[in-house]
Amino acid sequence: MNILDAFVENLYELMFDKQIKIKNLCEELDINLSQYYSYLNNESMPYLTTVIKIADYFACSIDYLLGLAPYLIDDKLNYTPPFHIAFAQVLKENGKSRYQLNKETKIAKSALDYWYHGKRVPTLDSVIRLTKYFDCTIDKLLCREYR
Repeated sequence: MNILDAFVENLYELMFDKQIKIKNLCEELDINLSQYYSYLNNESMPYLTTVIKIADYFACSIDYLLGLAPYLIDDKLNYTPPFHIAFAQVLKENGKSRYQLNKETKIAKSALDYWYHGKRVPTLDSVIRLTKYFDCTIDKLLCREYR
């Protein structure tokens, strides 16, 4: 099962458990309904910001939501700092510079600089690439906090 399929399946499960309809979820989270249907039809990957909104709303792990964790853990996650803050913290914790990251991952220096300075947010593919590099979960990479 690919990430998009797992995302859709797990989202349906969470919506069923919370008894919320697609239209209501999109309204509450300010997600474009047509964009949501593009995920359902396997036409596009959700933006990282959208995945974070949904995970924060359901207080669940992003890794679970994307099918990267096998089950919904009991610990509830409820806060995701802006990506540039989390990114700087992960770099510091791992003793890595953006220069090293560029050389070791071949991610463009400009992309790393944009992420670091909060000018852009990476795609889900880039986030997954970073988790493999740092050998961590998406939730750890994004410095999500447990309640």
